[in-house]
Amino acid sequence: MSPPIPPATAVPLLAREGRTSGLEGREGVLYIVSAGLMLFVGILKGINLVIVLGYALLGLFGLNWFLARRSLTGLSARRLARSPIYAGIPTEWNIEVTDHGTGTGNCQLEESTAEGESRWFFVRTRAPRVEVVRSRLTLSTRGRHALRPLRAVTSYPFGLVKHATDLLPGDDLIVLPHPARVDGERLRTWLLRTWAGRDEEQRRLRRVVDREAEIHGLRDYRPGDAPRRIHWKATARRNRLTVKEYEDAAPPRLLLILDPLVVGNSRDGDTKALELAISLAAGIVREWRRQAGARLTLIVAGKKSRAVDGPPGPAITERQLELLALAEACGDPELGAVFTTLSRQALAAPTLVVSTRADSLMPYEIHKTLGRTAAFLSVDRPEGWYQFDGDPAK
Repeated sequence: MSPPIPPATAVPLLAREGRTSGLEGREGVLYIVSAGLMLFVGILKGINLVIVLGYALLGLFGLNWFLARRSLTGLSARRLARSPIYAGIPTEWNIEVTDHGTGTGNCQLEESTAEGESRWFFVRTRAPRVEVVRSRLTLSTRGRHALRPLRAVTSYPFGLVKHATDLLPGDDLIVLPHPARVDGERLRTWLLRTWAGRDEEQRRLRRVVDREAEIHGLRDYRPGDAPRRIHWKATARRNRLTVKEYEDAAPPRLLLILDPLVVGNSRDGDTKALELAISLAAGIVREWRRQAGARLTLIVAGKKSRAVDGPPGPAITERQLELLALAEACGDPELGAVFTTLSRQALAAPTLVVSTRADSLMPYEIHKTLGRTAAFLSVDRPEGWYQFDGDPAK
C-alpha cells in the first residue's frame, strides 16, 4: 500500500534573481585555497599540527562532496496533469516527488522558465514517502515557453560543495491566448444580421441562431422557460401557462477564419491588432464550443494555412486554442489548399472572418472559393457582443 499523498504546497514562480549559488561557490573556493595554503605552510615550515589541520579541512571538503551526492540518491519525480495555461491568467500545476528512503539530509527543488523560478525546501527521511508540490505560474504572453528541467540542488551538510541533479527533463509550455469575453446569443444574432447571402443560407444560419426546429408539441410552463416560448392562444384556452416544445435542431456549426494580416511599414502598429484578433478568435472558440453539440472549425490563415476540426469536447477546443497560440503575423495570408482538408459539412457552415485590418481581401477570396459571402469583423471596428479583458497585446 502506497503512503498517502499530503496536500500540495503552492509556491509562486517568482522573478529570477540572477545567480543563486555565487556566494556558495566563492566560499568553497576560499575554503579550498585556505586548506591548501595551510597544508603548504605546514609542510614548508614543518609544523605537524598545521599539516594535520590542513588535511582535516580537506577531509571535511571531501566528506561534504560525498554526503551531498548521497543526499540526492533515491529521489524521483513526475509532473501531474496540468490544466491549460492562458496568457495573463494565474495557473498552477502539481509535481509528485517520491523519496525512496535511501538518502538523508535536505535539498532544494528548482523549476524555472525565462520569466521566473520556483523553489521548494525538501527534507530527506529514511522512510519512503510521496510529497506533492505545486507551482503557481503567470506567463504574460501567448506562444511556446521553455520549462527548464526540475533540479534537486544541495550543499548538505557543510555548504562547501554544491551538487545538483535533474529529476525531470525540460518541457514546452503552450500558453494559450487570453480569450475575449463573448456573448454567444448576441454573437449569433449579429451573424444573422450581417449575413448577406442567399435565402437558403439565411435559413441555415437562422437555425444556428435560434437553435430550434419545428414545434412538435405543447406542455405546461416550467420555471426557467423563456417567455418567447409561451403559446398565448393555448394559455388562454387552457387557463394556464403553456409553452411550445421544439424538436432539437441540428448542432450549430461555424467556420471561423483568422486573418493575421500585417502590411509593410505598419507592422509595429498591427502587432497589437494581431493580438486582439487572436484574443477575439479564442473567445469565440470557447463560447461557441461551450454549447452542447456545437461544432466549430478553425482556420488560421498564413503562408501555410492550418485548420483544426473535430467533435465537441475539451480536447479539440484546446487544440484549436493551441493553434491560435502559435499563430504568426503574415503579410499575404492565403487559404491555399486548406479547404481540401475539410469535410463538406465544415465548408457548408456559416463563415466568420476575424481580421486585423478592415481592408483585408479574405472575404473576397472566400467568396471566390466557396461561392458565398462570409461575415467579416475587423478588431478596429468594435461590436457590442465582445469585450477584451485588459490588454492582450502585453
